[in-house]
Amino acid sequence: MPDIGTNKNKEFWLPPHTRVCVTATGAVLLDLKRNRYFGLGYREARSLSTLASNWSAASTSSGPSLEPMQLEDAARLAGALVNAGFLTPVAPTEPGPSFATIDSSAALTSVGYELAATPHLHLHHLIAFLRACIWAKRAVDRRLLYSIACEVAESKPALTQDIHLQRTVELVSVFHRLRPYGFAAKDQCLFHALALLKFLAHYNIHPTWVIAVRPTPWAAHSWLQLGTLVLDCTPEEVSGYTPILAI
Repeated sequence: MPDIGTNKNKEFWLPPHTRVCVTATGAVLLDLKRNRYFGLGYREARSLSTLASNWSAASTSSGPSLEPMQLEDAARLAGALVNAGFLTPVAPTEPGPSFATIDSSAALTSVGYELAATPHLHLHHLIAFLRACIWAKRAVDRRLLYSIACEVAESKPALTQDIHLQRTVELVSVFHRLRPYGFAAKDQCLFHALALLKFLAHYNIHPTWVIAVRPTPWAAHSWLQLGTLVLDCTPEEVSGYTPILAI
């Protein structure tokens, strides 16, 4: 193992393709280039937060905070964290996608439950739905999460747009009506979120794509959110999850 763990003055960074969220027992790290989650114990999570110069940018603000760790103690774990791919001694040169934040403590509403609409179906809805499903299928089956995240981030407008609530509710309702003819929603939260994301983007509506985790019992979930409006599940279904990625 390289002797970098003994150098207290060396700088380290989390790679731009990693996201971290703090849990009650430590932290969960999502490696977007390996399409994998990694659980870190409390000691390792504290060391990672102490050593990573870009910790605040790579970690979500939701969930509990980590107790500060002495730099000398944290440095002893640096070598293992670098070897695992969780830290790099080289400053990242690629900017990575632009991540967003969501307020996990806000009171949420949802489409199809608190808010509903019964719009008419048109041919352009069906075409947009089919294109969105094809894109989402290829994305989930063939691509890295990092590639998907970069595309989603780049497709969003630079300026924040006003939320057209009624139009959004109507389009999500259209998607929900078409969904049973295209795919089963059960156990396909990532595919569902990405398909709805692409469908809404066709109509210039760009919600936040969220991936969140629950450590005990372990589970990961993905959904779309526009402000405090959950678009593809209920507030109860997302409660208990800590966001690890939001774009």
